[in-house]
Amino acid sequence: MEQDKKQNSSIVIIAIIAVLALAIAWFAFNRSGEDLLPTVANEAEDAAEAVADAADDAADATAQATADAAADARVLAARAEAQAELAAIEARIEAGETYDEVAADVQAIENDLQMAYANASVNVQAQYQDIAAAFDNFENEARDETADILDVFAGLTALISADVRTNDDEGNVADYQD
Repeated sequence: MEQDKKQNSSIVIIAIIAVLALAIAWFAFNRSGEDLLPTVANEAEDAAEAVADAADDAADATAQATADAAADARVLAARAEAQAELAAIEARIEAGETYDEVAADVQAIENDLQMAYANASVNVQAQYQDIAAAFDNFENEARDETADILDVFAGLTALISADVRTNDDEGNVADYQD
């Protein structure tokens, strides 16, 4: 939102500068006694092009920011879904299912998260490396039966739930928390 205000301010400043340039040109040519109409028309065209270029740049930046925010929101939704699915799998493991019985479900969750992170902003994508490593660790230890699968599973679940966004007192969404 603040970026939009800055971009709109830039457009207004460019428009004011263009109008001032036209006024100065008008007074300069009035002193010389030449026909000002063609010159003013050219200056107005140049000013209009400059404002249009600035507006296009502002629209491009806004569209990119919107796309990044939407991709980041998809990541948050995928994380919430993964948390719920992992809780269900954890309950199944506690009930006596083995890793082999839940492996396909765990892999599906990892694939869903990977797809959600693929289109996210660079900062958010960097967080996926830790999650992918946790999934790999979980799979390796569960297959080797080198650790209590529920303890490893709890670590994976905690990592996925650690980076949830929160609203601050003003209702704005805060950055990811570590």
